[in-house]
Amino acid sequence: MIKVRNFLFGLSLSCLCFSVHGQTFEELVKKGDEYFAKRSTMENCLKSIDYYSQACALNPKDIPVRLKLGRLAYWTAGELGEKTMDKKQRLELLRKSVKASEEVLKMDPRNPGGHYWRMWSLAGVTVAEGVLSGGYSFKEAIVGTIFVANGDINYFYGGIYRYWARVIYEIPGILGKFFHFSEPDAIWLYEQALKAEPNFFKTRFWMAESYVRMKDKPKAIDQLKYIIKTPAESLPDAQIENRFYQEQARKLLAGLEQ
Repeated sequence: MIKVRNFLFGLSLSCLCFSVHGQTFEELVKKGDEYFAKRSTMENCLKSIDYYSQACALNPKDIPVRLKLGRLAYWTAGELGEKTMDKKQRLELLRKSVKASEEVLKMDPRNPGGHYWRMWSLAGVTVAEGVLSGGYSFKEAIVGTIFVANGDINYFYGGIYRYWARVIYEIPGILGKFFHFSEPDAIWLYEQALKAEPNFFKTRFWMAESYVRMKDKPKAIDQLKYIIKTPAESLPDAQIENRFYQEQARKLLAGLEQ
């Protein structure tokens, strides 16, 4: 009886594996998209990443799914799970994003999205390992910047401006000493990103953090109140990210107003 039960259990697992791995590329992408649309939770992000990864394995020539995988893996490890995931998990996802982005660039070396998500994920790896770990490459960042700017300077809501503004914030000593960048330069870069898209709240939240460092509390509060009062749906494609930064803005604002 036990042997029969084990046989049936093993058979059920085999059928389950077949049903998963037997799905077509289109079916896997559809499932990935379903969970991507609900990427406000870690569980949904990981499910989407799994489906997209399987889809990429079936179709080595697809670019759009790899770009979405790169974006989602970075979002999961670099933002949503930055403070809750352990270092090993974060690095695994960030490197998955790098891999997907590099696969895009092998097929299309000038693709702005491939360069963009590769830049962010490599920076995420540096943050996870420690800013002074020596893993950050200005060369890679500058090359990526050139390709993104040449292809679409406003890619992902002015993201290339936001990238360098955040680099100034994360490693001010190095950039200040060798390149003479300062927090006002970061503010100028955020302003350029806001010209591209004023309602991507991540830009305004990071801008507020820079104002806090500059000890300009009123301007920081102005940005945070804008985030909180503006509907997240004002930018439909990024409303999930906007809600995330609304919550971060509420927390930061509460601390500033104490």
